[in-house]
Amino acid sequence: MHIALCDDNFGDRHQTERLLRRESDKQEDSSSMFIIDSYGSPETMLSHPRAYDLFIMDLCGGDENAALEVVKKLSENGATAPVVMCCSSIDYREMDFPENTMFIDKPIKVADLKEVLEKAQGIKDSAPDTIELRELLDTIYVNVSEVVYATEKGGDTMVTLMDGRTLKSIGQLWLFRRTLGTKHPQFIYANPHFLINSDHVEEVSKLGFVRMCNGKKILLSRSAKNNLTGTYGKEES
Repeated sequence: MHIALCDDNFGDRHQTERLLRRESDKQEDSSSMFIIDSYGSPETMLSHPRAYDLFIMDLCGGDENAALEVVKKLSENGATAPVVMCCSSIDYREMDFPENTMFIDKPIKVADLKEVLEKAQGIKDSAPDTIELRELLDTIYVNVSEVVYATEKGGDTMVTLMDGRTLKSIGQLWLFRRTLGTKHPQFIYANPHFLINSDHVEEVSKLGFVRMCNGKKILLSRSAKNNLTGTYGKEES
């Protein structure tokens, strides 16, 4: 789970960081560990809010409405993750925050933090499975199941979707595969130049080609052919 922590109180921010890292260390499965980005002000966080699965915030310095304005901007910028407001000198419960806002009191108790983390994880697990495609001037989020295949061109990754679109994502093909992680074993290398979604394989020919759901034929390496025919039973004459 990717967490954005934004607190303009240096001491409080570092204390919350420590608590989060301790909770992360308790996770037996490394895939459940937390990635924590810590900010003393919200500007950088607002530039890529859809990257996060949870926001934890307290902006008690200056204008009392500052935190509320940040939460509104998060929504305007496409963020859908829950927000946890840390109540200290300002009781955020008395303000008009969106429905997906949770509240926690400072000093933060471990039990309270664990509760909001579990709620956030539940929300993340029930959300559509998306992947981030970073273009030069924009970031696009697509459903992983919509990806048919990806190939590298000029050092970047070209991702073809079920609706026929091909989108460019900055970075080499191996980096795109690493971004998908171990939770997406359906993505395999057909050959060193093509990464395919085996869920969209229509046919594996005896001549060593795979035909995808959009009609694209891709040459298979021997290991990929064995993987597909052995695991999915796709081979046709």
